[in-house]
Amino acid sequence: MKTITLKYVTMTKSGSFEYRRQVPAALRKRLGRYEFKKVLGFNESDAIKAWPAFHDWVEQELKNARAPAPRGATIEAIRTAMDDWREAIARLRALGIDPTAPVYREEEGPENHHPEGLVRDAMIEDIGKKYPLDAEGYPDVTSPIDTMMISLLGAGPKAKAPEPTFVDAARLYIATKVAGDANEKRKRLRVDRVIHFVTTALGKDPKLAELTRSDAREVVGEMLSSDLAPATVDRNCNDIRAIIEFGIREFELERRAINHFKNIDIKGLKDVGKADRDERNPFTAQQLKDARAFILKHATPELQLIWRLLEGTGLRVSEATGLEVKDAVVEGELPHLVIRFNSIRRLKNDASRRRVPLLGDALAAAKEALQAITVSGEAPLFPRYGRKGGGDAASAALMKNLRKVVPDPKVTVHSLRHSMQDRMIRAGISEHDRHLILGHAVNGEANRYGSDDARLLAVTRSMHVCYGVSANNISVFT
Repeated sequence: MKTITLKYVTMTKSGSFEYRRQVPAALRKRLGRYEFKKVLGFNESDAIKAWPAFHDWVEQELKNARAPAPRGATIEAIRTAMDDWREAIARLRALGIDPTAPVYREEEGPENHHPEGLVRDAMIEDIGKKYPLDAEGYPDVTSPIDTMMISLLGAGPKAKAPEPTFVDAARLYIATKVAGDANEKRKRLRVDRVIHFVTTALGKDPKLAELTRSDAREVVGEMLSSDLAPATVDRNCNDIRAIIEFGIREFELERRAINHFKNIDIKGLKDVGKADRDERNPFTAQQLKDARAFILKHATPELQLIWRLLEGTGLRVSEATGLEVKDAVVEGELPHLVIRFNSIRRLKNDASRRRVPLLGDALAAAKEALQAITVSGEAPLFPRYGRKGGGDAASAALMKNLRKVVPDPKVTVHSLRHSMQDRMIRAGISEHDRHLILGHAVNGEANRYGSDDARLLAVTRSMHVCYGVSANNISVFT
């Protein structure tokens, strides 16, 4: 009997099957380890079952480690209002002023002013001399540090300190819990990584007391759209949760701040052994026939058109509802839909940006959608659903119709994508072309088709094969 060879797996003296793989020298410090090692089982059958999941995890860890550390959004590069506040206090103390001391002033006249109050007034005037006067004759102070110095000089301990931000919490977290740790460098890199994702997703360094659940979902979405594995996103969220929890406690924000990263859902993160294909089922032929007949009879005209596009292209619901008029190209030899970032909706990831062929009923639906509206250009192709949240609304409306005829909970509107995948597999369409059509990340052969036009031609031919239509009449680029 032929023995199956598993890469990086050897049998130990004790009879166990062990996965051992050295970490490249350049990545050892970043990963904080010299090798990956795990016992996969004590017989060949168990090892074969356990190998794929662990090997994929190792591959993802190495991929993440090879990615360049994010620049710009790091502890050292970001300056917060708290930094300016501390520097303002330090400058005043260097000038002999205690910013925490009370400010003494009398109302009777200048001759009764406390000496330190006079000194503070003089300092305020001196700072103001560096700036031009505004329309009301006051210095137009632009430096945040000078503004804070003036505030401290005028109000002393009554001056309000800035609200602590995520970066402030991260700095304190590193100083208190990371500095001096045996894995300090690796942990600092992890903190820098989550700072990058938080500030990129939210467009700012957020105040801890103002973070919302919606912000947490945006950060998770940013990480997923960066092609990180769900398990990696979960680990990043663990770091974010720890930093926020630490900041809430140390900055005494328990009554005003909530850690919204607790119990955050991460799409694609599953229990061990649970696969994507277990979540939803493709339509059976009868289910699809019944669903189509019911929706084309009972749903609104826009929903009918959206359903036909989803069925014929494998689009995500949000991709269809987010189409603009100019995204539907229905003339010429290669009619298609342009899936791109626009003002209506974001896309799941870079791989989602693509051109999807139109033929048969999907092409007819696109033409009918264009005929139903009188505007052009950047106007939504589906006015009722071409808005923020429109994809969710359309999905919910279609599901209400679908459940009238298909009660199976594993069959949803999204199952149309699974059905399209099955149809292409049965037709013998290559994995590469299936990824291009459905908007999945393409690995290894990303440059197989160099231009958008060449890719469109290739996937159009594949779709013709999928639907059993002759592609001999396609003459573009031939």
